[in-house]
Amino acid sequence: MVVRYDARMGRGGRIIVARLKPGSDLQESLQYIASEEGVEAGVILSGVGLLGEAQLRNCKSLPEAFPITDANRTYLSFRRPLEILSISGNVSKVEEKPLVHAHITLSYVEGDVITVLGGHLLGGCTVYGFAEIVIMALEGIEMEKRFDEETKTLQLFS
Repeated sequence: MVVRYDARMGRGGRIIVARLKPGSDLQESLQYIASEEGVEAGVILSGVGLLGEAQLRNCKSLPEAFPITDANRTYLSFRRPLEILSISGNVSKVEEKPLVHAHITLSYVEGDVITVLGGHLLGGCTVYGFAEIVIMALEGIEMEKRFDEETKTLQLFS
């Protein structure tokens, strides 16, 4: 068994609960809330609601060598009612500014079949009725993404 990781310790801090209104861009709203509330280290605890359209990214192939690029990714767009089943992610700092990294699980109905899909949250996910988001700021921990030589990307604790 191979186990490789870096870790830091902190504690839970204040909780921000937000209701996003119709027409809001979900990813941009998360980013704005983190910035306005001064969250530089945090975790997205919960997210539910309804979207009218979504943009997601997923990895479709693994490269022979890092970094993973757009050649290894697929970008998908959906225009239909999409229930937000969950949002997970974190808030870290990049170049002294908060950065939200989030993934989302959505569902839609076609006939009598419910389909579940998910991926990396991108801009272009438009709130239809509402979205309720809960973010917890973390204390006593610095979460900053820096360039990682191994993966050739920005990573936490590199």
